Amino acid sequence: MIIAWDGLLGETMSFISQILFGLLAVLSFHPTIHSYAEDNTQKSITAEDGEYRAILTGAGEPWFDPKTGGRVKFTFSVTDIINNRQYPVYLDNVTAKVFNLSIFQGKLIVMGEEANLHSPVTTLIDLKNREEADSFIGFGNTQSPTGRFLSYRKFYPPQTAEPPVMSDLVLVYDLADSAAGNRMRGEDAYRNDPIGWLTEVGHPIYPESNAGKKHYRVWVPEENKRHTIIPNGFFWFDHDRKIAFGDQIGDEDYVVVVDLSSGLTQPVIHRMEIDLRSLLRPEDRENATILHEAKPLKLESVQDLKNGKIEVRISSRVPLRDNRLEFPFEETAPAASKQTQESAQPTHGPQR
Repeated sequence: MIIAWDGLLGETMSFISQILFGLLAVLSFHPTIHSYAEDNTQKSITAEDGEYRAILTGAGEPWFDPKTGGRVKFTFSVTDIINNRQYPVYLDNVTAKVFNLSIFQGKLIVMGEEANLHSPVTTLIDLKNREEADSFIGFGNTQSPTGRFLSYRKFYPPQTAEPPVMSDLVLVYDLADSAAGNRMRGEDAYRNDPIGWLTEVGHPIYPESNAGKKHYRVWVPEENKRHTIIPNGFFWFDHDRKIAFGDQIGDEDYVVVVDLSSGLTQPVIHRMEIDLRSLLRPEDRENATILHEAKPLKLESVQDLKNGKIEVRISSRVPLRDNRLEFPFEETAPAASKQTQESAQPTHGPQR
């Protein structure tokens, strides 16, 4: 199957999206398919950025629009605030539910879910041209404070990779760039790989091997070396220049901070080990059952203390003596594959 990616906009982009998600559905069939009538979309979702305002006004069964000839599943009422114009924009791909809207530089970012695989779908709509500009799938999608970046974990079609060797990969999508600019393999590499066009999207920033080589393939046969990004979100700070998250490698837990000050192509990775025993009550520190049940640790917040340290708040399934840790965090020059801080010693925050 050869797909020409030139001019990936408008009806062509919507049609391509439907084909690609159809292929994913075949590869990983799920017996439960929700109808659009059962859609529990929040219909009051809105977004505004000073130039545009978008309101989700309609969602339901696909229907034929005589003007566009396409199936319309979702309708957004868009207001061009500067020119005082109002018009409808349609989302016509496999999205079955819409959870969140935001706007960045004239692009409407629609975060939702498709029906067959329940996969998280992100669709970008060009509000000026009223066209779909891109769509992709990724887990834990989190938008940065300025709105420019989306961070997420790579999606693996269930039957296109062997679960025993899967390891998490963190990606960042630059909303200020084009669809092609967010695909590191180059457009030509995707001509015979439509699933890759949907799933290998964004700039790899972690782990080190992927960030340094700018590739999406993850193959980690050794179980104790696989990365498991704790799926409770990413934490952006320092004006989008840094992003933090939790990672579990084997039986060890880490706080990871990626410095993007020099751009997405030159991430600097800091990985700091969490001393679980220091978080537990003294009587629990050698209790094997509690040590086991405490995992995985979850990051609840990350704060830059502006004194060369960051404060991390952590939660667990077992009682903790203190849930706050401080880690030294030094600014460093950019390097694609910098050696990480494997055993930075945490300092507990002040008792409150």
